Amino acid sequence: MKKSIYQLLIVSFLGVSSCTPPEIGYLSENVHATQDTISVPRGSFTVSARPAIENSTAPLNWEIIGFTDLDGNPNNELLETHEIRIWKEAFNGDTDTTLALAEAKLELSEEPSIKMNAVSGEFAFTQATKFVQNSLFKADVQVSNIKGEKLLQDFTIIKLEPFNAVEFPTEMRSRLLLDSDNGNTIAHTGVITGPDDENIPSVLDGTNPYFSIQKVSNEPANSVQVDMIIQDSYGNTVDTDEITFYPSGSSYLQNYHDNSVETIEGEKSTSFFLPAPPFPQYGRNYTGSSTYLMYYLSKGSAFVVDKEAYEADKGPKTDAQWEEFWAPFRDPETGKIRNHAYIRWGIKINDSGTWELKMKIPYTKLDE
Repeated sequence: MKKSIYQLLIVSFLGVSSCTPPEIGYLSENVHATQDTISVPRGSFTVSARPAIENSTAPLNWEIIGFTDLDGNPNNELLETHEIRIWKEAFNGDTDTTLALAEAKLELSEEPSIKMNAVSGEFAFTQATKFVQNSLFKADVQVSNIKGEKLLQDFTIIKLEPFNAVEFPTEMRSRLLLDSDNGNTIAHTGVITGPDDENIPSVLDGTNPYFSIQKVSNEPANSVQVDMIIQDSYGNTVDTDEITFYPSGSSYLQNYHDNSVETIEGEKSTSFFLPAPPFPQYGRNYTGSSTYLMYYLSKGSAFVVDKEAYEADKGPKTDAQWEEFWAPFRDPETGKIRNHAYIRWGIKINDSGTWELKMKIPYTKLDE
């Protein structure tokens, strides 16, 4: 009798279970943007952070539904297309060694100001943002997976900032090193620490004591020419043959030569060329913000240390104390202070034309 009751219960349970299909997938009610406001410099390529999916079942599919202004009025200006020059493939400094090879990777294309990665949910902003009139938008997007779909209104705010012809994504340095038989010692370093450095305006207007980034011509109209000039602390330009690559094992750290389809070594400046901004395009050793780090050194014959200026700024010491300080760095044959410069650029140029990059090495003079 008991066996019959158990059998009946099992059959009854199975019958109920077969009428209720199991849950398939999960789409969280809390899927959200991880940036309340996405700030985008006009005219540059920018990618947003990924949204938070809160354990929703992958894969997810993302799409843009539309945009409004902050008052909720529809405004899809970001989706309007404009003709811009785009890279079809990434520039490679090892293989794209001629203008023709680099040009083959470029094309004119009608593109919107914004796209959305259907898999990751990241926004990508194109150079077409420079044509957009309005500055603030709310984005409506839709996300879906095997569970279903969800409309995410007012997903995030997009704020278009003024066009930055030059960005400072990472730390830039101008450094004087004192050389001895036992290695070298940092004498002084001029620094721009990154995008929030308060001294950036002085770099762009040419009043910074170490760095100057100036646009000197609107030509070439679509491509980029960058002229690198290294100077002593008084603004006297060193010969280009005094500037060398920074060695790293059997190779060398990345430099502007890697980012040029042509390089012209003048007597006082080195010119680099790329058929479209941004410049630089290529990182031999680094990715992310550090892609823009470019390294050089000077030869020991490039500069003489300006001892008088150094002592005036770094004192007070007695003559004997200064002599003791300089002694390890003094060349036993010439009596000059052995030294070399450490040159580290860290900028991104988003505009076409000819740009002049100047770096002054602190406490140096040209050898007369």
